Amino acid sequence: MYSFELRGLLILGLPIWIIARIIILVTRRKKGVKFNIGDEILTNIFIIYLFFLIGVTILPIYIGGMLEYIQELSLIERCNISVVPFADYFKDGVFFSVIIRNLVGNLVLLIPLILYGCIRNEKLRSLKSSAKIAFLTSLSIELIQLFMNIFGLTYLRAVDVDDLILNTLGGIIAWCIFKLMYKGKMKSIIDIIYPKLIEGNEIKQY
Repeated sequence: MYSFELRGLLILGLPIWIIARIIILVTRRKKGVKFNIGDEILTNIFIIYLFFLIGVTILPIYIGGMLEYIQELSLIERCNISVVPFADYFKDGVFFSVIIRNLVGNLVLLIPLILYGCIRNEKLRSLKSSAKIAFLTSLSIELIQLFMNIFGLTYLRAVDVDDLILNTLGGIIAWCIFKLMYKGKMKSIIDIIYPKLIEGNEIKQY
């Protein structure tokens, strides 16, 4: 049985991303699009974040057959779904440090995603959009984890309503951070990196 982990994702994914990005930049240059150093820095930081997001939420994946101990579990046991919010936090034997780590971890997990979206696209700079993106991203992660649990591709991960709540709340916090950040000099810097061209009633970003 082979396990695909974060190290493998970085070894495989980073070279592919670098080659793809070079091709994109060369293509843009041929079209006369100027190189934007600010956008390039933010985009590459975001891609690295995505690698680690996948590593934390999805990996490792075990390939080559169902894990032995999972074969003995029923379908319901494999799903490992928890629908009662924060019920696990009140179980006996759960350490306070574990609770804090889970709370903080889930709150900050999607903050970079929402911040990047708000910085890059004006249409995403609303509370509704930020909460929606955070919720749908979290839901997608939970569904992938559920699929992996059912088919024995991972040691059982908790498919937990807590994650949906906290990740969505984290998206709202990210929106608040952006609103506080998008003022004064920082607003000027962001608008320089991602200038907007107004044509008629439409606002186009480049």
